[in-house]
Amino acid sequence: LFASLEFAVARFAPKVLVVVGHSGDEVVNAALQQLSGAKMPSKSMRHVLDQVVPSCMKAVSDADNDSASDETTGGRQLRVEQTATELNALYTIKQLLVHSPIIRA
Repeated sequence: LFASLEFAVARFAPKVLVVVGHSGDEVVNAALQQLSGAKMPSKSMRHVLDQVVPSCMKAVSDADNDSASDETTGGRQLRVEQTATELNALYTIKQLLVHSPIIRA
């Protein structure tokens, strides 16, 4: 991913680079399932999940510390998924800025 983004930035010099997340993301859901003890995925999928798990761990922790007494299990799960998606987008931005002098410039 980094190499593709760096190529595009170097080649086209965009003024804005947008990092987005989307609800219902299968990778976020798979990472959340891993935190709940799901069967380990393939090695290549684990590499992808490893990038998302920190955001999911923070989202679960936030939900545990800030749970509303009237929140349903489904409502909590949606909130965790949304928070994990948002945190992952922010984490991706941070990684791009920290590790890519081309994008940082």
